[in-house]
Amino acid sequence: MSKNKMSTEEKIVSKALEMFNERGIEYVGLREIAATLDMRVGNITYYFPTKDDLVNRLSLDLNRLNAEIVIDEVNLSLSKFLNILNQVFHNHVKYRCLLLSFVHLLDQNKLIAARYESTQKDRNAVLKKNMNSLVESGFLKFNEETQIEYIVSMMALIIRFWLSEANVSFKHLSSEKQIQHYLNLVGQLLMPYCTAKGKKEISIYLGTI
Repeated sequence: MSKNKMSTEEKIVSKALEMFNERGIEYVGLREIAATLDMRVGNITYYFPTKDDLVNRLSLDLNRLNAEIVIDEVNLSLSKFLNILNQVFHNHVKYRCLLLSFVHLLDQNKLIAARYESTQKDRNAVLKKNMNSLVESGFLKFNEETQIEYIVSMMALIIRFWLSEANVSFKHLSSEKQIQHYLNLVGQLLMPYCTAKGKKEISIYLGTI
């Protein structure tokens, strides 16, 4: 939908995301968003009674985008799995304000905090199924269940906090270069558990990004 055909609600969401990304969620209020949009605060609170409601809407939008990508798939290949992560990381960049304020939001936004545990549990369950699918497809080999649990925990940690760390350690790099770095990190994490087939596919994929 073009901007001139956006609904008032969509304009609010779009401008809020833009301003939150530029300045940080903590430093932008509803009045500032309203002023930038040349509308009254009441126009915003009609759709989003509080700033927490508006931020929660952005969080739901990001969750929906990622849920369309992170799926339990049979016959999964390592290149396809890494491409899924690539797409998730790009979604994170688009909604970077949420990732950069992650800890603050869990402390302050009751709507996001109430949903987080079940969302993370579901995501980890899908990651575990992905690992088992990669075993069945002959790309990975684990000697015991705890190794899968370890890989899932480490990948979940990278997915949650990569953008915050990149914003500190790799601020001089473009978003694309940052994403490449963390995809390489995931590849190196998986490499000790790869079969010969898996090592070859990881090497080819990481060599093309």
